Amino acid sequence: MKVTRVVAPVRAQAVEAIRAEIVSGALAPGQRLVERELCAQLDVSRNTVREACRQLEAEGFLVIPPHKGPTVAQLSDQEARAIYEIREALECFAVRLFVERATDDHAAQLTEATDKVEAAHNAGDVSQMLEAKNDFYDVLYSGAGNDVLHNQARLLHGRLAQLRSRSLAHEGRPHASIQEIRQVVTKIIERDADAASVLWREHIHNAAATALEEPTARE
Repeated sequence: MKVTRVVAPVRAQAVEAIRAEIVSGALAPGQRLVERELCAQLDVSRNTVREACRQLEAEGFLVIPPHKGPTVAQLSDQEARAIYEIREALECFAVRLFVERATDDHAAQLTEATDKVEAAHNAGDVSQMLEAKNDFYDVLYSGAGNDVLHNQARLLHGRLAQLRSRSLAHEGRPHASIQEIRQVVTKIIERDADAASVLWREHIHNAAATALEEPTARE
């Protein structure tokens, strides 16, 4: 049997490449992107680069001021705190819904996703960590059974990816993060919504403190 390899469209490949550069820190917040250089680096047309940048603007990774080229989005500490407040509300609610609604199969998938997050953290690759975290959240929101909630979470995806990369880039934070997640998943599997929600709130507070480099961050 012949297996056909599915290749992502050129625009999607460009989006992934630029996003990875932003997440890894190779493209710094506030840095302006030069279309000509991106075309040469990615070996794609100017139209493809522009389409990719528009998608990344919609995701929150880039800003494109009128009559100017795209720049990597910057988040002030005030904006970051506001995003973490919304994240806390959405994710703690998702944790509660997962406990109430998720099937045993969902629970098994969440445990498997947590194992992948830990493997990514052990590898020390921030981009790999973020990809594994995205898979974890897909399972969490799927088990929560609320598509509206999941769609709201997706709106924050780009900005949260930047904040997660800032947090996980700190020495010691990846190890602490996975330990916190495992504690939450244990309570989820035990169907203890109150304890899981409290622990997840603490996890978000620790991530926020590290991303904002506050002295209360737990290493």
